[in-house]
Amino acid sequence: MLWDLIQQSQIHDAQTSAADATRRADQVRHDVDRTQATIDALALSCAAMWELLSEKLGVTEQELIAKIEEIDLRDGKLDGKIGGSKHACSNCGRPNNARRGRCLYCGTVLARKPF
Repeated sequence: MLWDLIQQSQIHDAQTSAADATRRADQVRHDVDRTQATIDALALSCAAMWELLSEKLGVTEQELIAKIEEIDLRDGKLDGKIGGSKHACSNCGRPNNARRGRCLYCGTVLARKPF
C-alpha cells in the first residue's frame, strides 16, 4: 500500500514535470516565431530603405558597405554587431549602455539617440 502511494506520487510528479516542459517549449516556439517575424520585418524595411537610397540619392553599394564597416568598427571589433557603447548619466555620471532608457544606478531618464 505504501509502495503504491509512493509510486503514484512519482507518476504525478513526472506528469507535472512533462506538462511544465511542454508549456515552456510552447513559449519558446512562440518567442522564436515572434523574433523571426521581427527579423523579417526589419529585413524588408532595410531592403526598402536601401532601394530608396540607391534610386533617389545614387548611393552605391560600395558606399553602403563602407558605412556598415565604419559603424561596426566603432567598438573596435569588426564582428558584424553594433557594440555596446557607454554614455555617462547626466545626473550621477556613471556609465550606462547607450541602449538603456534609464540610468541603472540612479534611475534618471537618459538622453536617447534614434539608433
